[in-house]
Amino acid sequence: MLPTLAWTLAVPFLGAALVLFLSSRWAGRVALLPPALLLVIMLPRWPEVSAGGSTTVPIEWIPSLGITANLRLDRLGAFFVLLVAGVGLGVVQYSRVYLGPKGKPTYWAALLAFMGAMIGVALSDSLVLLYVFWELTTIASALLIGMDSTDPEARSGAIRAFLVTGAGGLAMLAGVVLLGQLAGTYNLSELAPRAGEIVASPLHVTPLMLLLAGAFTKSAQFPFHFWLPGAMAAPAPVSAYLHSATMVKGGILLMGRLFPVFHASPAWRPVLVTVGLTTFVVAGWDALRAWDLKKLLAYSTVAYLGVLTALYGLYTRAGTRGELLNIANHALYKSSLFLLVGWMERVTGTRDLSILKEEHWFRREPVAGVLIGFGAAAMAGFPFVLGFISKEVLYEALLSDRSPAGVVALVAAVVGGAFAVAYALKLFVSSFWGPDIPPEDRGHPRRQLSPWLLVVPLLLLAPQVIGGVAPGWLGSLLEPGAERLGWLAVWHHVDALFALSLITIALGVGGYLLWRRVAKPPGEPETQILSDRISGAVLRLSGWAGRAAQAGGLPRYLAVMLLFAAAASCAAVALGDGLSATRTWGPDLGISCLPALMIVAGAALTPFGRSRIARIVTMAVAGYGVAVFYILFRAPDLVLTQILVETVSLILLLLVFRRLPRPGPDVRPRSTRVAHAAVAGTVAALAAALAWSSGVQAPRAPAGAEQLALSLPEAHGRNAVNVILVDFRGADTLGEITVLAVAALGVAALRPRRAPAPTSRHGGGGSCDHPS
Repeated sequence: MLPTLAWTLAVPFLGAALVLFLSSRWAGRVALLPPALLLVIMLPRWPEVSAGGSTTVPIEWIPSLGITANLRLDRLGAFFVLLVAGVGLGVVQYSRVYLGPKGKPTYWAALLAFMGAMIGVALSDSLVLLYVFWELTTIASALLIGMDSTDPEARSGAIRAFLVTGAGGLAMLAGVVLLGQLAGTYNLSELAPRAGEIVASPLHVTPLMLLLAGAFTKSAQFPFHFWLPGAMAAPAPVSAYLHSATMVKGGILLMGRLFPVFHASPAWRPVLVTVGLTTFVVAGWDALRAWDLKKLLAYSTVAYLGVLTALYGLYTRAGTRGELLNIANHALYKSSLFLLVGWMERVTGTRDLSILKEEHWFRREPVAGVLIGFGAAAMAGFPFVLGFISKEVLYEALLSDRSPAGVVALVAAVVGGAFAVAYALKLFVSSFWGPDIPPEDRGHPRRQLSPWLLVVPLLLLAPQVIGGVAPGWLGSLLEPGAERLGWLAVWHHVDALFALSLITIALGVGGYLLWRRVAKPPGEPETQILSDRISGAVLRLSGWAGRAAQAGGLPRYLAVMLLFAAAASCAAVALGDGLSATRTWGPDLGISCLPALMIVAGAALTPFGRSRIARIVTMAVAGYGVAVFYILFRAPDLVLTQILVETVSLILLLLVFRRLPRPGPDVRPRSTRVAHAAVAGTVAALAAALAWSSGVQAPRAPAGAEQLALSLPEAHGRNAVNVILVDFRGADTLGEITVLAVAALGVAALRPRRAPAPTSRHGGGGSCDHPS
């Protein structure tokens, strides 16, 4: 099994590496191989895993931390591999003819790398490994969105997508760590059997919310839905692949993985249903107001992702019936619609509905019109397409809840469904249906394009028709036994479910007719404007913080670093046991006065020394005072180390500073000197408090005995201090030496050069001018 999963993961990444070394012509052809091979590998495995079989491949990663790189092939994972590979194969072929010479090897490499990352997310059993692939999808998608670096809109969309999904990824990482610590494992296959224990703990809500935050940002759920329309600056095949079929489904996949673990949590159902249905309504309203067809499809994508999110909340009562059918329904019809809009843009030269609605295209392009009509019918949930059955699954799950909250949820679902009908009619009727225009009045000539631009959407839409006419057959492929269930049928009978469908369609048609009468000129939806304002405010705030903290000058940098370090340390002390003493100080207080006076006197006199030599000497006095303390504590190894360090430092500093010019007068303003003194005093007080706390509190797990016991047998040394510095913490010591070496090189590079000796004004040899 390991070779099968290993090849499944490796094929896309190997393809991504290979196409980088090929010409643009051959790179697109070779890019067809990885998704085709994935289908060949995974299709024979589907009958077994769809029936409930699963296989886990253990792979050790960091055993000391309980972190593995386990892979698992189950029904949900195999389905997503087939979805990613199947849609990916169509998108690659479409891209070859859509981009033409613009399809550079870097594009194919990023596309295949994204494909591999999504497959890694689907096959990961370890949450840590899943997070690694999750972040790879974020990086690869940002590269694909901003592939055209000369387009400001593409750059802006890529940055926005990267920041939002990246921030969600950080929240997800925190949730992964907390969940692993709570459950004692990071493996999904081991988390599900412990679901009862996890949910019983009141601490489970925090990792659940953090994990859902990652899922919501990736799937563009409210209030994070604003990033997806901005990503529509990417080419049509990228939008079809990332923002309808694969990337945005990553959050849905994560919810599916978390469902067996958290479905019994009291927070699971309310959060998912509320967020999902809110997204369904808000994004539907934005889609109805959008005039750019790709943005209309983007908002409609967000809306249906809200449906899938709400369904995972509703599955707690109804079970995961129709899970794969609903995901496949949206991925197939929405990816085909994105590709068809790309075809329309190539034919008409625009995606602006305010222009397209003046020039109806159905009679001139009947094939494309029929395809877009089927896609719009699936989006609206009309009968005899797969989208109708998916809509009924949502209504049936909501009808089982008669509580006030359930009624509100049902009303929200009907409103969101009506919006879906309205913007589906807007997509098809406003851009494709109407009387033909005489040839002399047509605004755009017909462009001859490759038939693949319509063949690929046709193949992706075929399951919509098959699922609408023969849902039992398609359902049996995705969910064995579904054809024997009553819910998978074209026609049931007149009941509340049928009435809701009729009400939804009637409200949607009425909403579309109203939109035609009150439609305003093109403009961005309010949510997009609000998100841009929020992001602009954040950027201005970060700019102000950057200018305040890094305006230039070493004193300010030192002040920021020292204050932060001291404050963080003292905060840790305050949140811990505070400054309460748990053990005696050690030596007698009277005996400790002498070294204490040496340290205080040396530190206090250092700032007031008139020369650098005097300051170095007073600093050395403070250092030797610390050595006296070590003598009182009977630590001869530390005494020897401290004296050697102080002596070597004193000699080196004297040798260096004596060659520097005398320091001039202090030209700092009085306010600056007061501020520097305040920072120094604050840091000193905080450091003193931290040192006192460290001295009077007994450690919970003393490490000294263990270090002494390991010094001789492990490092063959009796001097524990030297063993710690050279062996146990050798990497730290090497790092410190490297830092000092780099600093020394920097000082040497900044040393002023001597002026060249002046030459004699008179020609001829024999004259010798001495520099002044």
